[in-house]
Amino acid sequence: MDKEQFINTAFEKIRAKNLSTPFEITEGSVVPNLEKYLNSLKAAYLNAQDPRIIKLFQDKIEVLMAL
Repeated sequence: MDKEQFINTAFEKIRAKNLSTPFEITEGSVVPNLEKYLNSLKAAYLNAQDPRIIKLFQDKIEVLMAL
């Protein structure tokens, strides 16, 4: 699965959860606007070249899918 497919599949699952905003990812980490957060993650993930950075953003996206 390439980056674009991963993002599209993951974001569909996250949006399907209908998370009410603001919500807390971890203690002290509050997301006031889900769409802005997703757009920020998408831009950073798609532009990342370093495998460590790519993994970091994949982990962040997977945390949202697990909520």
